[in-house]
Amino acid sequence: MKKQPILTALIIAMAPLAANAASVDLTVSGTVVPTSCVPSFAGGSHVNLGQVEASRLNQERQTDLPPRDINLIIACDAPAPVEIAVVDNRAETKAPGMLFKNNPSVGLYYGLGSVQGVPIGGFGLSVGQPTTDGTAQTFLVRTPENPVWRVPTSGLVSNSPTSYSWGESAASGPVAARLHAFPMQVLPAIRRASALPETTDSYELSGSVTFNVFYL
Repeated sequence: MKKQPILTALIIAMAPLAANAASVDLTVSGTVVPTSCVPSFAGGSHVNLGQVEASRLNQERQTDLPPRDINLIIACDAPAPVEIAVVDNRAETKAPGMLFKNNPSVGLYYGLGSVQGVPIGGFGLSVGQPTTDGTAQTFLVRTPENPVWRVPTSGLVSNSPTSYSWGESAASGPVAARLHAFPMQVLPAIRRASALPETTDSYELSGSVTFNVFYL
């Protein structure tokens, strides 16, 4: 039992005699958050639009497909305010000039895949009534250029860096809750058929967006 302290002392004494060949830094980092929140989509995160017959596509204007209901659920283990930002993973396949809820803004819809390098169409995300712990809330928006929370004028969700939350009012800002629910409708559409390449093969509609959730 007495050998261990002696051996330790010898190692410490001998250490300065060793040549310093190289060094490396270790950085330890992390973030302490007030709670843990888990986002998910009720019913799953895959929206299947089914088969669309090419003969049904309008030659001169976009063909709107039936909307699909989705519901983003954010469950927290303690009350917390959150905000979301949506990233389009198929932005390069967003067909130009699409209209969703009569809004032509290019930032308010998302890509739906391509065929032979040509964008097929797009889809919008129509805003529903957000709730927190079962209480209806006001939908809020802010941007890096205008970071003050306000009520959006459009009923469609835009791309990041625009971000969204909900609360009693714009003045009070986002509200803390254990259970946040944000219902939306997926509004898919295919561009006018005359703008698509002629093909006898089927092609896939493949939209993809990421919902990033941030603590406030």
